[in-house]
Amino acid sequence: MRRPLVFVTDYGRDDSYAAALVAAAWRTEPHLQCIDGTHGVPPGDALAAAYHLKALALAFDNLVVFCAVVDPGVGTSRRAIAVELDGVACVGPDNGLVSYIWEETPPGLRRCVELMVPEVASSTFHGRDVFAPTAARVAAGTMIEDTGEPAGDPMVLGEAFARRELSTLHGRVAVVDHFGNAITTIRDIDVADSRVVRVSWDGGETATVVNTYEEIGDGVGALFGSAGHLEVAARRGPASAHGGPAGHQDVTVETL
Repeated sequence: MRRPLVFVTDYGRDDSYAAALVAAAWRTEPHLQCIDGTHGVPPGDALAAAYHLKALALAFDNLVVFCAVVDPGVGTSRRAIAVELDGVACVGPDNGLVSYIWEETPPGLRRCVELMVPEVASSTFHGRDVFAPTAARVAAGTMIEDTGEPAGDPMVLGEAFARRELSTLHGRVAVVDHFGNAITTIRDIDVADSRVVRVSWDGGETATVVNTYEEIGDGVGALFGSAGHLEVAARRGPASAHGGPAGHQDVTVETL
């Protein structure tokens, strides 16, 4: 089964690195559908990449192969992996990028293999020499078991998930998006059947809980976004400019 190949990286657009990934994929499988998910992940930010992978998996209705490269440990002993998750596959470094898509897939529907890194691979560019060619093969129909050896569970970031203490959830900002919305690690499934009654962050600031951006007044509001994560937003402009939290800041939710 062929699937679209979607790239998620921290490469930006000013250099040739992102295009080099596409070139490597096309050299491997010339007829692939290659899509740029985002190359705007903050440099080295595995947590932000994990959120984007989850959001894009939802957008592609769980029928997609990701080449995810946010890899400050490139060339070290960190593992190179491929995972298959009920229609979603991801190829990249084992540094927590798959945290959400792995943990939110039932155990019986997820598999992980470790890839061999060829001796000829650049020690600074596994994205081009390891991950993109492997992801291209998987997108063209190769089983992940044919790309590497069975491996244990991938690394999962503890910081990607909220911690509950009685009626309080402790999380943090995972991503600040293009609009300045502070998207947190607190998910709708963490709140479950409870009701959010208070959202606060360092400095004692609080946000009014709303359903739409338009309901936010002059300050900031809190609402669950399209990927199921609580976000703090302003109606106009970045949340941080209106007293909201900044990137990676701790956020607390009181539930009832």
